[in-house]
Amino acid sequence: MAEKHIILGTAGHVDHGKTTLVKALTGTDTDRLAEEKKRGITIELGFAHLTLPSGQMVGVIDVPGHERFIKNMVAGAGGIDLVLLLVAADEGVMPQTLEHFEVCRLLGVERGLVVISKSDTVDEDLLELVTEEVAELVAGSFLEEAPVIPVSATTGAGIGDLLAALDELAATIVEKPDSGAFRLPVDRAFVIKGFGTVVTGTVLSGSLGLGDAVILAPSGLESRVRSLQAYGEEREQVFAGERAAINLQGLEKSEIERGEILARPETVLPTSMVDVFYTHLSSATSPLPARSKLLVHSGMAALMGTVVVLNGQELEPGESAFVQVRLEKPTVIMYGDRIVMRSFARRETVGGGLVINPSPAKHRLKDYAPLLPDFKLLQAGKPGDVVAVLVKQAGVAGLRLAELKSFLNFSGKALGKVLDELLARREIVRFDNERQIFITGEIFASLAEKILAMVIDYHQREPLREGMAKEEVRSRLDLSAPLFHALLQRLVKNAKLVVDKDLLRTPDHRVRLAVDTDKVKAGLIALYRKAGLSFPDYSSLSKEFTAEEEDIKLLMTILVKEGTLLKVRDGIFITPEHYEKMRSQVVTFLKEHETMTTQEFKAQINLSRKYIIPLFEYLDQRKVTARKGDARILLQG
Repeated sequence: MAEKHIILGTAGHVDHGKTTLVKALTGTDTDRLAEEKKRGITIELGFAHLTLPSGQMVGVIDVPGHERFIKNMVAGAGGIDLVLLLVAADEGVMPQTLEHFEVCRLLGVERGLVVISKSDTVDEDLLELVTEEVAELVAGSFLEEAPVIPVSATTGAGIGDLLAALDELAATIVEKPDSGAFRLPVDRAFVIKGFGTVVTGTVLSGSLGLGDAVILAPSGLESRVRSLQAYGEEREQVFAGERAAINLQGLEKSEIERGEILARPETVLPTSMVDVFYTHLSSATSPLPARSKLLVHSGMAALMGTVVVLNGQELEPGESAFVQVRLEKPTVIMYGDRIVMRSFARRETVGGGLVINPSPAKHRLKDYAPLLPDFKLLQAGKPGDVVAVLVKQAGVAGLRLAELKSFLNFSGKALGKVLDELLARREIVRFDNERQIFITGEIFASLAEKILAMVIDYHQREPLREGMAKEEVRSRLDLSAPLFHALLQRLVKNAKLVVDKDLLRTPDHRVRLAVDTDKVKAGLIALYRKAGLSFPDYSSLSKEFTAEEEDIKLLMTILVKEGTLLKVRDGIFITPEHYEKMRSQVVTFLKEHETMTTQEFKAQINLSRKYIIPLFEYLDQRKVTARKGDARILLQG
């Protein structure tokens, strides 16, 4: 069986023996700084490697325990597979024991064991008491059933038991796939004489080989791999789960910042906003306000950010909610990453959680209810749902294939399978073959309906025109050219629209009439001018002018659009001149009498009820009059 790539991390309070234990296990003193030697405490991350009894190689990250350097601990804990939680026998559980343990839980660490260090300094009774204290701490957590091993790095007692337990745990680790995007958060950058700049870090995903092109994100600096090392050995390739040192061509140490992500070109996209399923720690000393500034840790990066609780409510310790984190500077975060948040003012870890959207739109509180089902699907993490929701949340702009790849740490094969399934079910639609952009089937269908409705409306307003200009439709809907082209293709394929050069029309649209248009129009105008307010019977017009009903309908629409006639209601038309005369009579009457009944209106215009009801209602519609009981009052003079 091929060797797995495993990272082991330490955790625990300052001076509980983490560095001493790592040296006893590996022979390496991970305190490399002069200040660390002088003060006797770990300040920076330390690195070593360990060969277990089975021959399995394990990378070791030793983290600082002092409260002042907790940010370095958080950085080191990202990407570990196993944790050694140390509790000193002579002190028991201390503040950073709890904080480190909480960080491991927030980062999703699933395996580990507890070491009772300095076991040679206490008697059996005190050792038993500390063991019970540890059991209370880890109850209900991933360490609840983990081995608790008393160890003395000084005498060597328990070291064999610890190595055996680690070997058993290592056997349960599932190897990380090397098919995702290569990512390495940079934790150190230094210069080796004769080689140049070297960066180190833990490979979070994917693999990297000699000669590969790389970039640093978010800075965008480009380079190429000159040489590779893992655990002190020269390599042609490094893999997810390994500690790696990478010699980069053409870059100066001063150009590289800790926390940047080393990746292949065009595989990552920096973001300054993420949606997170957040848990406010039970140990937090105060509630989380609905909006607060926190220090956000992702990988090796630590950035200030505004955390917005999307339901608008304050979170009590122990509660969870969906939040949006708005960072002050961009960084690289992918779906499924875990982040930790600390209070800058109180210098305590307050919570953290799972990234469910690495590049969302800016949410408002009123968006929460409609977005909640999407958030829950993203949290559940089924690949098909995740892709569908991310495409949905991208809206009309759609989501490029390159963006999906940079947001999701899926292999190309896995992502391709998900996309094929969603396309087959028409949950998503692909357009723009060059950039491979996806939009939801629901949005695509809605846009197609809007285009069709716009063209139909145009035909009604402009019945004698061949069709509506394509560019007018596109600009009014503010659609990209590729998306608009794809929509037209769908409408044409479904026989909903016809594209005629630069015009769009429905298949049944015809502009040629079977009558002499000018002659019939003139006849209609003369008829309505003569009729006055005693409007003609609309149903008899086609017979009177020897024309098709559709032709009469089109001509009447044109006359109304031109302003030659006014449409009172379906089938009832009058000229503007007769309307104005009627309006003037009503206004004059109402200025003298304040109200006007139907009978009084009838007497004024000397017409039967057949005519006065629609005309009176038309005056209401034009805001000349308004109904008051059984009468009308004047609104405008």
